[in-house]
Amino acid sequence: MKVSVKLRQHDLLNNEEHVLVDCAGLLNGERLLYPESKGIMQTITFGEDEVILERKADVISRTELRKRGRGRSYIDSEYGRLEFETELTRYEKNDNFRLVEYRVYAGNEPVLNQILIWEIEKIS
Repeated sequence: MKVSVKLRQHDLLNNEEHVLVDCAGLLNGERLLYPESKGIMQTITFGEDEVILERKADVISRTELRKRGRGRSYIDSEYGRLEFETELTRYEKNDNFRLVEYRVYAGNEPVLNQILIWEIEKIS
């Protein structure tokens, strides 16, 4: 189904808020697909117990957020692979709204702590 997608980011480490995306996308069951910008595609899978964020561009990333236990984040580039641990601290969803709050760790230090909010509306 064709949808409009607005993605807001709340960076909790720097106390900043941004609108990252405001575009059309496709929602197929639990999977949301939309262009971040020219040549960059985002695929988000909103499962019951996990959320998977995938970004495909020159650099490919996959972030796995699990309700139970820590997940992983991978970044693949021409220089190799970087791996991080992730922690999902909040996950909410309904028909028009998805929210994830999570942290990414390098060792024991959080390098990312953010809330992502997707506002999703069906396009007739």
